[in-house]
Amino acid sequence: MKTIYLLLFLISLSSAFSQNTESVNKQYFHLKLKVLDVENHKSLEGTSLKLYTKNKPQEIDSSIIKNGYAIFKLEKGNEYELLVQFDEYLTQRANFNAACYLKDSSKVFCVSGIDIEHISKLSKQSNLIEASISMKRINLNDVFGVERIHYDFDKWEIRKDAWEGLNNLIQLLKDNPSIKVELGSHTDSRSDEVYNMTLSQKRADAAVNFIVKKGKIAQERIIAKGYGESQLLNHCKDGVNCSENQHALNRRTEIKVLGYKTNNKLLEQQRGTAISGARN
Repeated sequence: MKTIYLLLFLISLSSAFSQNTESVNKQYFHLKLKVLDVENHKSLEGTSLKLYTKNKPQEIDSSIIKNGYAIFKLEKGNEYELLVQFDEYLTQRANFNAACYLKDSSKVFCVSGIDIEHISKLSKQSNLIEASISMKRINLNDVFGVERIHYDFDKWEIRKDAWEGLNNLIQLLKDNPSIKVELGSHTDSRSDEVYNMTLSQKRADAAVNFIVKKGKIAQERIIAKGYGESQLLNHCKDGVNCSENQHALNRRTEIKVLGYKTNNKLLEQQRGTAISGARN
């Protein structure tokens, strides 16, 4: 009987030692994060921050910006996503691929959406990362581009390589449930003006249909508008000799903010001005 008790004691001791060793071997970094207005660089006090891990979709930590910053403790080897929300501002996401240092020992982690300002060593197991994230205030008529939405020549069907850009837009609409937008499709000046207007409208319709169906976004939150060649970004109008890169600048997809809700009040453009084009 004593032998059995001794064996159980040794097993428990070994387990405790193993857990303790694992704890010692774990490495962490502390993120000291500021949230700033992208234009005036003022601190956005009261901003809500929610932390998630990729392997655990549920929220694991949260904080509010107070006295200029918030602090999170993150473990190296985990992948994190940070959701940043503040009233009247577009929600921001930041991604930490903390496992990337395993592939390249010179890296502490890989990050997108955050500006790293300073890194200091706290101990062998921990670093302090001081960083900031910028947020943009929502304004009516704000226009921003949507990358990686391409179409085959003379076609309007959504290609697979356009899914990433459209999925990013779906995420934007889900992160900002109060905004209404217009999706505008633009062409270069080549081909007939009327033809380009029709083609761009079909492309905008196809993109909006994809977003509504795949993203389950409410129909009334996004409107399709084809602009054809009517809003060129450079001098490449009919009859002007331009390079392919110059023409490509005009072939673009843009999002315009038509309305948003703040303090339970809906701010929206008047119908008949900015709200035009086909409703899907």
